[in-house]
Amino acid sequence: MSAEGVDHALRGRREERDRISDGVLDLDAHTIVRLLQTAPLRGATARRWDQVRGRVALLWALLDAYRAVVEEAERIRGTHRRLGADELAELTWLLAGPAVRLTPDTGPVERRRLLGPGEQRFTLDEAVAAMELAFHDVTGLVAEVDAAWNAALPRLDAAAAQAGAARRFLHELGEGDPDLDVCEREIERVREELRHDPLGDGGRDLERVAADTSRLHERARRAAEVRRAYGRRREALRSLLGRVAAAEQESLRARDLVVAKIASPALPALPGRASALNERLAALDAPSSASSASSAGPAEAAVPEGGARGPDAIGDPGGHGGGGWLERADLLAALERAAEEALLQSERATASLRELIERRDELRGRLEAFRARAVRLGLAEDPALARAHLRARDLLWTAPCDLRKATEAVNGYQRAIQGAAG
Repeated sequence: MSAEGVDHALRGRREERDRISDGVLDLDAHTIVRLLQTAPLRGATARRWDQVRGRVALLWALLDAYRAVVEEAERIRGTHRRLGADELAELTWLLAGPAVRLTPDTGPVERRRLLGPGEQRFTLDEAVAAMELAFHDVTGLVAEVDAAWNAALPRLDAAAAQAGAARRFLHELGEGDPDLDVCEREIERVREELRHDPLGDGGRDLERVAADTSRLHERARRAAEVRRAYGRRREALRSLLGRVAAAEQESLRARDLVVAKIASPALPALPGRASALNERLAALDAPSSASSASSAGPAEAAVPEGGARGPDAIGDPGGHGGGGWLERADLLAALERAAEEALLQSERATASLRELIERRDELRGRLEAFRARAVRLGLAEDPALARAHLRARDLLWTAPCDLRKATEAVNGYQRAIQGAAG
């Protein structure tokens, strides 16, 4: 290597050393690396760190050895204004030869067996390549841990915030929820697990905890909402149950009509749930009413619903053992769903029953249309057509009507007209 080559190579190695040093120092100061070095790790994260920790030691050992070679080259070049053959040979060996020495006791234990009992030598390029591999291994673990924490901790914080909001709703209701107590403990347990083992199974636990917290928050929010608007919700439900009762009565009338008008009809099942649903509505207030009546004075007990306390004021069930607003909100929601379902079933049953009458009326209309066509074609006095028309008419205007036979008779009359006209 010439003097110019030595100077060029040395400048490059100085810049390379500074960049590598900065990168290794930044890695060593990284928050996650510090936590991995100091935190009591557990599980999968502890196992991964045990594997990677040796790579950190190797990285520092190689960097120290690399610096020593470059500093020695700088020293020689700095003490000789003009380089002789001996200096050029020594600098060439330092900058291009296997001058980087890694002794067994400076490397990690797991590498000493691989490297053998003696020292290992690298060129500067080989040392850089080995440092790059070790750096990649360490940063890979750092990236995994960082990704795990970034994915989990915000969701855990969100779950904790939801639990806090649910707790405020419960305070408004004057109630407690053992399930929420368990959920809050689980949030802290998962947080502790993620702190010590971010690569472990805490993420799967987080899915369950987040779902449970969301459910409990929604339940508490709904209960608070029900408490604030209970009077209106109850009256709306009472009105809905009135519609259910009316719809069921309409289904009964339609059924009676069909039984009288249609022979052997395939009748849909009629729900008949209005009475039971009204009993559930009455039972919705029973525990709180008994509790309120036993604890209130005569004047308070005499306040009518919708009176001075407002249209939503009712006895608060939160202070007795018969269940609180959480339970009442669940019962109210279930009753509303049941009422909507009962109304829909009754309306569908009525529509199905009416279709049978409509089918008979449609056949009557078709028969008259075919009769008008026969008249236009001059076939009204045809004896066979007249008998076919009379048979179909007798079937359609006789109660109860056999729809299957009537349909066959109308279709037969149509075919007879087509045959006679052809």
